[in-house]
Amino acid sequence: MNGWRGWVRRLLISAILLLVTVSFLPLWWTDRWWVRLWDYPRLQVAGLLIIFGAALFFIKVRRTPAFWALIAMVVAALSWQISHFIPYFPLYPQQVASAKSCPAKRQLSLLNANVLLSNKQYGKLLRLVEQRRPDVLLLLEPGLEWEKAVAPLAKDYPYRLSEVAPNTYGMILMSRLPMEGGIAHLLQPGVPSASVSLRLPGGDEVMFHALHPEPPYPGDDSGERDAELVKVGRTVRNNGQAAIVMGDLNDVAWSRTSRLFKQVAGMGDPRVGRGFYPTFNANYPLLRWPLDHLFVSPHFELMAIDLLPDIGSDHLPIFFRLCLKADASIRKVSPSAPASVEAEANQEFGEGIAEKREEDRGR
Repeated sequence: MNGWRGWVRRLLISAILLLVTVSFLPLWWTDRWWVRLWDYPRLQVAGLLIIFGAALFFIKVRRTPAFWALIAMVVAALSWQISHFIPYFPLYPQQVASAKSCPAKRQLSLLNANVLLSNKQYGKLLRLVEQRRPDVLLLLEPGLEWEKAVAPLAKDYPYRLSEVAPNTYGMILMSRLPMEGGIAHLLQPGVPSASVSLRLPGGDEVMFHALHPEPPYPGDDSGERDAELVKVGRTVRNNGQAAIVMGDLNDVAWSRTSRLFKQVAGMGDPRVGRGFYPTFNANYPLLRWPLDHLFVSPHFELMAIDLLPDIGSDHLPIFFRLCLKADASIRKVSPSAPASVEAEANQEFGEGIAEKREEDRGR
């Protein structure tokens, strides 16, 4: 019996040490995929730290200095994890104010859906679009079959940009509102993004950027993704007008890269102070985190945000309704970010460009 209990103690202590290690691993300033991936499951790691830390008090472990040192490590790691996601609890101050009222001519609704290339349940999305009737519809990962399936929407969405591909980075952007702009490949061939101007019913123009950069995974680090976010963030700040960035950024809302993007762009996250709204993975409720995002310039207030039902994808769709403020033509942020933010952005961008050059040499 003692031998069995000894093994349990050793396994528990080993698991705690592993959780503590991966909690602090993202502090290492690197784009390596096996470091950056630990930005994602902070909620799950925090939950395991609570469970395993509590378990230490229910097994026979002598209360030695080593025991209390282990407890201190659990508390430190748990506090560090919580500091990242606590802004998304409802009692936290909001970054984007709620609109008390808004005339129809300044309202804008958007639906973001990563449809999953292999998903054939087209009807679920079409019914959702019929129910919500968003002004702007962004579909990510569509292939040729998806392009055919959403063709009937053209009568309601006369403005459209499309680049479908078999590489899971296709994009279809559809709008009821007049839309001007195009699709570009900011850093990586085969990975499109869209930058367009939307004209609201009241005549105001809003810049809209749709993104879906590659995630970090074995053999491909996060440098190019991070550089793409920096590039778009600088475009938003330099332009200075009302702007929205939306898409599957393959990054969580609380990561260093996401926080840097908001600082570079001068944008806010409407989920702060309201909830997590985790969209991925739709198939595993306990392993979900917010990968699909919408960020707005200070010209906007929030009217609604809703996580939508399953459409057969590994992502849940998400819906936003925004209100453009009356003073939308006024610049709300300085033309450049603070020097410390720019220095960090320069480093991120430089690392991304270096990663791209290395990949280009390997092709």
